[in-house]
Amino acid sequence: MKNIYVIVFGLLMVMSCDKNEQNAENSVKTEKSTEVSQVQEPMKIKNDKGEEIAVTYFAEGDEVAVKILRTGEEEQKLTGKTTSPNGNPIFSNDKYMWEMTQEGKGGKLTSKSGETSEYK
Repeated sequence: MKNIYVIVFGLLMVMSCDKNEQNAENSVKTEKSTEVSQVQEPMKIKNDKGEEIAVTYFAEGDEVAVKILRTGEEEQKLTGKTTSPNGNPIFSNDKYMWEMTQEGKGGKLTSKSGETSEYK
């Protein structure tokens, strides 16, 4: 009779551990927040040709993103992807890549065709 109690107690312990693990897995699966917050003031910078762009850094959920507005073009939203070999953050979308330089006061904009312009 004692063995039956030990077996039943052991089964209950195993079953209760299994439920806690499933609950922990379910609680980890949360949706990624896309809430836009902490929007900085747009920064207007120029390249060597005199072309001006407006760059706005902001938080999108837990990630940093950037909006780039070139004169005569539609505003582009670029999301953080990786860092350059120099340690500079890189943002991109399907049309442009922006590498932040000079502690956020400038950067390099590269188009899909490979044209690169440095803005300061």
